[in-house]
Amino acid sequence: MEEQKKPERILSKNITQGELLGAILIIIGSLLMFWRTTDVRLSVLEMRMNGTEKVSDVILIKLDKVQEGINDVQLTLKDKQDRK
Repeated sequence: MEEQKKPERILSKNITQGELLGAILIIIGSLLMFWRTTDVRLSVLEMRMNGTEKVSDVILIKLDKVQEGINDVQLTLKDKQDRK
């Protein structure tokens, strides 16, 4: 009778080379998925920030126009008070 070959064991923890290779592939795959997910989230965040900055710029321009209008009204009122 032929004896069945036992898988070659690594270390003293009874881990086969196939199990080790599988674990390494799972770890590498997990790291790649984490990196990709993080990259996508950062890209989305960057796009949102760009949009928020554009909206903030528009709001600041409108506030400047309102402030100019208030200053014009104040000058007009001051001129009218000076004429009295």
